[in-house]
Amino acid sequence: MNRVWTEEELDILRRDRAAKVPVPVTAAKLGRPVPATYARARLIGTLVQPHQSWDEAGVARLRELVLADPPMTDKHIAAALGRTVTQIRWKMQDLGLIGVRDLSKLAKVTASQTARPKVANAHSAKPPRISPATGKPASEQPSIKRALPQAETAAPVQATVPQHAMSSRTIDPQAALHRAIEGLEQAMAERLKEAIAASEAGMIQAARAAIAEKGRIDQRLVVRVKRSAEAAARREAEARTAEVEAKRQEAEAGRAEAEAKRAEAAREARERAMQVQNVRSVAPKPVAPKAAPSKSAPSKAAAKSAVKKPVLPAVQGVAQAAPLAPPPPAVPALPKIVVTDAPAAARPAEPDPTSAQTSGRGGWKSVRRDPARVLAQAKAKAKPANRADAVDLAQAAQAAIERFITERGVTRNETGGIQLIVSRLQARGYIVVRDENGWMIDQRHRIDSEADLVAFAEARGIVLSAAA
Repeated sequence: MNRVWTEEELDILRRDRAAKVPVPVTAAKLGRPVPATYARARLIGTLVQPHQSWDEAGVARLRELVLADPPMTDKHIAAALGRTVTQIRWKMQDLGLIGVRDLSKLAKVTASQTARPKVANAHSAKPPRISPATGKPASEQPSIKRALPQAETAAPVQATVPQHAMSSRTIDPQAALHRAIEGLEQAMAERLKEAIAASEAGMIQAARAAIAEKGRIDQRLVVRVKRSAEAAARREAEARTAEVEAKRQEAEAGRAEAEAKRAEAAREARERAMQVQNVRSVAPKPVAPKAAPSKSAPSKAAAKSAVKKPVLPAVQGVAQAAPLAPPPPAVPALPKIVVTDAPAAARPAEPDPTSAQTSGRGGWKSVRRDPARVLAQAKAKAKPANRADAVDLAQAAQAAIERFITERGVTRNETGGIQLIVSRLQARGYIVVRDENGWMIDQRHRIDSEADLVAFAEARGIVLSAAA
């Protein structure tokens, strides 16, 4: 799967295309396939050359032109195929056709092609007049050390010289032509070497630039990988910290829940113990009746007295004759009301009689009850709607409690009736809070002494009853 092109790679591709760096060199620099690099350059609009695919006919034609005799130059082959020189060179490299042509033959052909236009111009020009050699034969001979253009034009000119003029010359034309060709070959070889050296230098420079760019890219990639690794490590550490914190909070919640359960269990145990204590304190103690002493089994004390203390017969008979009076019957004690500061025990929830069901012929059915009784019970269970109803209900309950206590009596009187006043104020709906210095009523009224509390209660119609 191909990698996604980054902005840095696209910038490198744009710079290389602007500098006319070959696309394969850029592809090697970026580490991407050449076709993919061509396609990306075409997509971003930096490739002027249109893409031309090679078919079998084009490849066969290229082989034929490369193997032609005399050999053709790259420019002529590209013109014959309708392609650029770069395209045919890369294709020749792919096909292994770079070293097939003979460079010497190619140089000769190139030299002949460059000399043909000059020969045509020489034929079209007026032939020079050559006088017969009468005096200076040495000056008429062409010098062997002439320049290359003079050697190229010497052979065609001699073709136009008359036969009687050529007979007087002592230069061998074949030797002159051979020397000219050798000079041309040397010049072409030098030019070819220079071109190859320049191409190699350019390729080396491009390769060095590619290596440097590759190093910079690798360095940036290393920095990015390092940063991503550090970010991943930070995220992992944060996740571990969050997990540890969550576990700690969960453990604390578990401990708090266990502590709450233990406190609730302790509170329930205390309430049950208090309920048992209240029941024991309220319940009357049963009085065991005294059993009459039986005549058949005298007590040990009587036997001891009979043994140790001698009694006169007359007195003894009188004592035996007087019967013992039966003890009075034990009167059951009335239940007493004990006033305590502890809260009353919670009453068990009474089962709702309306939800009772009976089993009949048709299965389980609801018991039909009196609607009036159900309505009365609902009103009795209903909560007061406002503060006035709540106060009235509290006063009625307080009055009923006072009557109940007055009828049955109390086992402990409250000191000064202060607690009774506080209870009545609370029954009226006041919030009374006791602290070290006094009382705070409804978070507004500060009471510092018992006299002030009694005056506050009397101002609101609360007086101490006889039971207090």
